[in-house]
Amino acid sequence: MNDPTSKRWSDLPRAFWLSLLAALVLALPTLGMGFVLDDYIHLLIFEGRWPLGSSLDLFRFAGGDPEGMRRIVQEGPYPWWTLPDLKIAFWRPLASALGALDHRLFGREALGYHVHSMAWYLGLVAVFGTLLRRFLPGALGALALFLFAVDDAHLMPVGWIANRNAVVAATLALLGLWLHLEWREARRPWALPLSLAALAASLTAGETALGVFAYLLAYELLGARGTVAERLRAVAPAAVLALAYLGVYKALGYGAHGSTMYLDPVGEPGRYLEAALGRVPALIAGLLGAPVDLWGLSAGSRPVLVGVGLVGLALVGLLLRSAWPGLSEEERRHCRWLAAGAGLSLLPVASTLPMSRVLLVPGLGASALLSVVLLHAWRSRKQRGWSRWGAIVTGGVLALFHLVLAPLSWPAMAMMIRQLGSSTEELARKAGREVDFARLPSQRVVVLDARDVGVALYTPVMWALQGQPFPRSWWPLSLAPMSPVFTRTGLASIELELTEGHFLASDAEQSVRGSQYVLGTGAKVALEGMTVTVLAADAGGPTRLGFEFDVPLEDPSLVFLRSSEGGLIRFTPPPVGTRLALSTVAAGGP
Repeated sequence: MNDPTSKRWSDLPRAFWLSLLAALVLALPTLGMGFVLDDYIHLLIFEGRWPLGSSLDLFRFAGGDPEGMRRIVQEGPYPWWTLPDLKIAFWRPLASALGALDHRLFGREALGYHVHSMAWYLGLVAVFGTLLRRFLPGALGALALFLFAVDDAHLMPVGWIANRNAVVAATLALLGLWLHLEWREARRPWALPLSLAALAASLTAGETALGVFAYLLAYELLGARGTVAERLRAVAPAAVLALAYLGVYKALGYGAHGSTMYLDPVGEPGRYLEAALGRVPALIAGLLGAPVDLWGLSAGSRPVLVGVGLVGLALVGLLLRSAWPGLSEEERRHCRWLAAGAGLSLLPVASTLPMSRVLLVPGLGASALLSVVLLHAWRSRKQRGWSRWGAIVTGGVLALFHLVLAPLSWPAMAMMIRQLGSSTEELARKAGREVDFARLPSQRVVVLDARDVGVALYTPVMWALQGQPFPRSWWPLSLAPMSPVFTRTGLASIELELTEGHFLASDAEQSVRGSQYVLGTGAKVALEGMTVTVLAADAGGPTRLGFEFDVPLEDPSLVFLRSSEGGLIRFTPPPVGTRLALSTVAAGGP
């Protein structure tokens, strides 16, 4: 692709600064996103008001210790079905320290946190641009950098403060990769220790860095010059570093266990491989521009995303094959390992549910391949014959998604996330009007049908941030998306039943108790003041649950809430024997 167009577009720093400017402009809307979701929990950790984690250990959501978990289930907000030895703990000391620094500097003013995140993203684009300028100069590298800079999959890592760890880890790891290439390609010995230092630092920021190690491995396998022995020796220092990191990670007790949302590829290889068969094609669909976040919103979208990923991969593969002869030998050499690195980097992120925000590192290599396809489609317009139309149509669709819709999505998605944060705060305020905060420390709040994880988990968190006390206990009874049927079976007992679907079957419910830890008929979970019994269940999970309290339902120590269109509202327990659908209950009671 060494034509006049390539040379014109390779005039860096023009393309370099254009991409940086695009990244800056598109990231500006994130400055107004405020705090959202896990950010709230992190604020409580900084203020010493959360039972898990610490300022240098922000990402310990569940430690795998039954004793430690008992308190957060007994007092809330984790629900009663949480697996006692649930573990969702990620070792990210550098990312935690940067968050603690933000809190020390900016307190509860989110703007400073967002400026900090934006700086890291601009650094990531700059390091990637430096790498491309060195190894893929010309139109190919220029377009690849621009595609990466405007990729809307990056909005959450940039705009969600709790997800900044991915940008920090990717930036430092990519710097380490670039230094490794300088050592290998330019024969600069000083670059090797600097590369290892950057790679080591990246691992302390987050697991995202492991994806960049996949590129380093792919380079030595498919892109580096030299004998096999030389390449093995070259990859050995980084490989030893990665293995040492994994050993320390496990020795310190970090990892995942008991959750469907997070799988441990080492501890649960069978379940991981089974899940990856569907997740990897869906992630490929996301790299091609499909809305992969639908995976977590609609189960019906999952086979569609898998199909789009497989078909899209085949089409892009055919176009790459057609474009390959037009590349220079150097371009082919570097595109080979970038493609392999993109594929290998999908394997670590397949351990969680497919989401656009996990595509940051796979997008590095994908942007180079998309650049090849788009440039080939552009040049095909001058050719004759029907074969050019396949390239033009496919290239046009990809250009629409990546050069038009992706940049437009940044402000739209930033506004949606900001509204999510505002909605969480407002729902907490509305729920607060249904309780007496002066009595709340001595009361157990029972949420009959939370329906939404944001309501179930973050309502008491928001109360605390709004200056109110935690309740004595916060007990969400159901997170099922459909409203259950309520029956009062005794002075101190109730039942919840689903006429369709199952309890503990959604992704949100299984995030704290994986599908393999099913609660069958007769299973009991005892808390101080409440005992839960599974009264009916089938292969899909429980369908009827019984709840026995230690006092009559009218006792002032119990406060019942239920979901409505406007949020949580007070529920007055009806007489014994009453059976009613919660969705039809008027405000205040039956």
